[in-house]
Amino acid sequence: MKTLRLIGAYSGIGSLIFCSFILLYNPYTHSSVEADVFTSFTVMYLIPVSLAIYASIFIKPKLLILCSLWALPLSLYCLATPGVFKFLIISPILSFIVGILMFKNKRTN
Repeated sequence: MKTLRLIGAYSGIGSLIFCSFILLYNPYTHSSVEADVFTSFTVMYLIPVSLAIYASIFIKPKLLILCSLWALPLSLYCLATPGVFKFLIISPILSFIVGILMFKNKRTN
C-alpha cells in the first residue's frame, strides 16, 4: 500500500511541476498563456491533480478515481496535440490505476 501511495503522490507532483512549467513558459510560443487558458487548465487539470495527491497520501481511493476521471477529458485533448502536451495523460492514468488497486486492497483488508 505504501508503494501505491508513493506512485500516486509522485505522479501528481511531477504532473503539477510539468503543467506549471508549460503554463508559465510555453515551449512553442516562449510566453505565458492567456488568462482564460490558465483558468481552464486550473479547473480541469491542476485542481484534480492536487486533490489526487491528497487522496493518494491519505488512502482515499474513491476520490483518487474521481479526480483522475475529472482530469481525463483535458488530458485526452492534449494527447491529440503534437509536442510535449501529450505527456499530461500520464498522471490521470496512473492515478486511476493506483485508485483501483487501492480500492481492491482496501476491500480485501
